[in-house]
Amino acid sequence: MTILVTGASGNIGSRLVATLARSGYPARGSSRDATTLRLPAGVELAELDLTDSGPSAAKALRGVEAIFLYPVIGTIDAFVAAAVEAGVRYVVLLSSPAAYEVGEFDRPIGRIHRAVERAVADSGLEHTVLYPSWLATNTRRDWADQIRATGRVAMAFADAAVTPIHPEDIAEVAAHLLTQKTFRSRMQILTGPRSMRMRDAVAIIGDVLGVEVTVDDVTREQAWELDQGRIPRPILESLLDVAAATVGQTASVTNTVERITGHPARSLRSWLDANRGDFQRA
Repeated sequence: MTILVTGASGNIGSRLVATLARSGYPARGSSRDATTLRLPAGVELAELDLTDSGPSAAKALRGVEAIFLYPVIGTIDAFVAAAVEAGVRYVVLLSSPAAYEVGEFDRPIGRIHRAVERAVADSGLEHTVLYPSWLATNTRRDWADQIRATGRVAMAFADAAVTPIHPEDIAEVAAHLLTQKTFRSRMQILTGPRSMRMRDAVAIIGDVLGVEVTVDDVTREQAWELDQGRIPRPILESLLDVAAATVGQTASVTNTVERITGHPARSLRSWLDANRGDFQRA
C-alpha cells in the first residue's frame, strides 16, 4: 500500500511523510516543484500539480491506495477522477474551519476550501476532512520578521481568541487515519490544548526568548497599510473580520488529537521551544 502525500514540502506534509517513513509505511511525496522536496530515505518523489491531471498525475497515482490531499486554489476535479480510476480507496483532506465558520464559509478562504471538499465528495471516494485550528506555525509566518527586527508585533484585534495547534499533531492524526480505520469519520476537528488571545501567544514567544515582546495595537486601516499587499485585500479583510468577531470569546477546544493519537495535544510553547531560533535577532 503506497500513500501519496501531496504538498510534501509544507509544514504538515513534510511531517506526515517523516511520520509514515518512521513507521515503515510506503510513501510517495509530491510537490509542484520536485526540486523543493527533501524526503526521508525510502520515500518516493513525484512532481505533481493537482490542477493538472496530465501524465504527471497518472505517474504519481500509480499503485496508490490512500492520499493526503493538500488544498489548492483551482479545480481538482480531474485529479480526483484520475484517483478513482487509479484505484485509490481513501483520502484524508486537509481543510480549514473557514469552510463552515460564521463569517468565513461564504468568503474567499471558505469558498476555496469548500470547492476542494466538494470535488472530493462528488468523486465518491471514501474520505475524512481534517479541520485544524489556528496553526502554531502562524506565529512564525506572521510575526517572526517583526520580532527579529524590532522585538515588537503590530497587530489589529490582539484580543482575538485562537487555539494554536502543533503541526506534528496534525501529521500524526493524518498518519493514523491513512493507515488505520479506527477513526475514519466524515470529519475530524483538531485543536491545540487551550484557548488564548493572540497577545497571549506573543507573550509566550517572549517568555521562550527570555525577552519582552511588545504588542502594538493597530487599527484595521493600519493593518492594511502594514500588510503592503502581501495578502490579497479580500482575504485580509476576511481575516480581520474573523479576528474582530472572536474578541472576548473563547476559542473551541476538542480532545480529538488525544483520542486518535493517544497523547494530549502539544502546546504552543513546545513548538516555540523547538523553533526559537526563527524569532531571535541575528
